[in-house]
Amino acid sequence: MFPVGQEKRREAALKYLIPSLERLFRVLEFLANQQSPRNVTEISRALTLPKNSVFRICRTTLAFGYLEEHEKAYSISAKFFGLAYKGLRSSNLFLHAHDVMQDLREEVNETVMLGSLHGNSITILEVLPSFEYIRFQIEPGHVVPLHASAPGKAMLAFSSPQTQGELLEHMSFTRYTDKTIPGKHAMRVAMDQILKDGYATDEGEEVKNIHCIASPVFDYRGYAIASLWVSGPWFRLVPEKFPAIGKTVLQHALVVSKRMGFSPEFSPYFQGTNSDHPSEQAENAGGTSI
Repeated sequence: MFPVGQEKRREAALKYLIPSLERLFRVLEFLANQQSPRNVTEISRALTLPKNSVFRICRTTLAFGYLEEHEKAYSISAKFFGLAYKGLRSSNLFLHAHDVMQDLREEVNETVMLGSLHGNSITILEVLPSFEYIRFQIEPGHVVPLHASAPGKAMLAFSSPQTQGELLEHMSFTRYTDKTIPGKHAMRVAMDQILKDGYATDEGEEVKNIHCIASPVFDYRGYAIASLWVSGPWFRLVPEKFPAIGKTVLQHALVVSKRMGFSPEFSPYFQGTNSDHPSEQAENAGGTSI
């Protein structure tokens, strides 16, 4: 049952519902959550929609470039993620995060990224490449697995128990390297450590020899809405540096969170944490501002 106010809003919205658009969005959401392309019959059966309707939706969406076709099966195209990326760039998250990402890159001199949860994966929203000659670089819109990435594990660890349960229930734990977390028990152990540290690490769990360190970004409700992280080659981003860099990433992520309305003093995770901007901390300590 919906609360009275919410039920009324839902009924009002349904009055103006366009059936063809409803079907389009159902098809797109279904395909976005699949690990491999799906054909018209599979989509029709899963959504209990007429095959002819699904076929026309897929062909129209394909014509506009938002789907890709693989032997009469369909998947979401990069153009779809690009559209979402452009929309997200105009959001407050980008406005609040960009200069903080620049500061973080200056401090650690590794590639800095921002990403958000999408199903059981993290979609990269923004990338600031390192200035090093040898560096990790990837394009916005790329998707990384939740269980085999520092940003994914960071968001998972700081999500609500209900969200964690739902995500773990549908997690395949695909093994990409011998470092990939193999199952739910190992993931829960890792999550406990992430909660203690305030950041998550990745020692080549998806891409061999690429290390990452991530912390979540929270909104005014205390929900983890994104991850901020650094990535670099194994020979420079060595495990011995993880604690120091992890604290730096956490500090910068909290700056973005505060700008999004998050109050660390009211969070059980960050009570007593000094979350001022690094430049402000330096000035207060008599140091040089970033």
